[in-house]
Amino acid sequence: MSTGRPVLVGRPVLVGRPVLVGRPAGRVAGFLVEYGLPFLVAVLLVPFVITGGRLWPWDPAMIDLDIYRVGVQALVTGQGIYDVLSPGWHLAYIYPPFAAIVMLPLAVGPVWLWRLLWIALLVWAQQSVLRRCGVPRGWTLGLVGAAALVAIEPLRTTLGYGQVNTILMALVVLDLLPDRRRRWPRGIGIGIAAAIKLTPALFGVFALFARRARVAWTSAAAFGVATLLGFVVLPVESLRFWTGDIPAGTSGPQYVGNQSMSGLATRFFGLDLPGRATGVLLGVLVAVLAVLVARYWWLTGHRVFAVALVGLATNLASPLAWTHHFVWVLPLLVAVITDSGLPIWARRVGLAWGVWISIQLPLTVLPYALDASAHYTFGQNLLANVTPLVGLLLYVGLFVDLLRRPRGEAVEAERAAAGQEHGAAAEPGGPGPAVR
Repeated sequence: MSTGRPVLVGRPVLVGRPVLVGRPAGRVAGFLVEYGLPFLVAVLLVPFVITGGRLWPWDPAMIDLDIYRVGVQALVTGQGIYDVLSPGWHLAYIYPPFAAIVMLPLAVGPVWLWRLLWIALLVWAQQSVLRRCGVPRGWTLGLVGAAALVAIEPLRTTLGYGQVNTILMALVVLDLLPDRRRRWPRGIGIGIAAAIKLTPALFGVFALFARRARVAWTSAAAFGVATLLGFVVLPVESLRFWTGDIPAGTSGPQYVGNQSMSGLATRFFGLDLPGRATGVLLGVLVAVLAVLVARYWWLTGHRVFAVALVGLATNLASPLAWTHHFVWVLPLLVAVITDSGLPIWARRVGLAWGVWISIQLPLTVLPYALDASAHYTFGQNLLANVTPLVGLLLYVGLFVDLLRRPRGEAVEAERAAAGQEHGAAAEPGGPGPAVR
């Protein structure tokens, strides 16, 4: 039998009093607490995250944001977006052409202004995810958000680099864990996120298996329209991207910062065909296991946990997943800390895994310059691969746990939850049906 019963809202609910009230002054105060506090922490923190930044005069080294700006400036001036390099670090733009179209506003305005706006966007995205995962509004949301920026390496370095990871996570969560009625079809956020960075496409597959066919097909349509727009506006660049004729990026898969299954396999077995093939097979295995186990936890009402499992699987299954890509550790930590309906072993393993991802000890204690990872000892390799190894064990353990549960339990639980929702909607003064 299930260890937890379905819940109406589909995610853990934490007890807390919202700061927001009906009066304008209350709304402003609530906004300052929930978003202003983590934004202030982010502005003060970001110059110290990446080497080369300074607090005064305020000048953070937001390396990836510089790459985005160079790419869109090339688009505006008629240059090839894959033929230009960022100043200082000489890094190339490697995202799909659609991403450059979306980021076109970056081509105008001073860099300091865009750094502040990008930080604000990242903070909004993070707080939006926390709110939809059930963190109470008000001071709790503001303090948790500020602490997360400092304590969780993927969030901190996404901020420091000026990366897009937290924004993509928020787009997915907006679709899967909405907190109000939507003005646009659910699935569009997933499709746009996938068109910008491909890996979120796994959420479309998950939605199909989790009995959310409309979300799945909407995400596929949004992805198709966005990609087609890229071909219409930038046909040459689109052809180059989709045929693999773009710059290789920064470091190879063996680099210890790559915490995907590909990194695991190539560090243990080398860069030859057996090592690379092993990485691909392990990545596919994790993706399949994640969809299957997340389907169960989604249908039984543990939706934050389900979304986190799929999100982290997109990292593990990717050929390259740098540590700052693992922002999906945020909903994982919320789920394993707050959702008492999860198996106790899964909560403990998930918490340990989440803390490990948050501190990223391998980057602190292991050499990583040049090809250092190719010469690790067996012990160093074990330390370098804790993230993918524990992740694989968690997914395998959850799958074994799933096999031991009664067949059809998840579907029955979802039907029971749907009945509760309709019943609540029919009661006078009831909360109304949850958005599905």
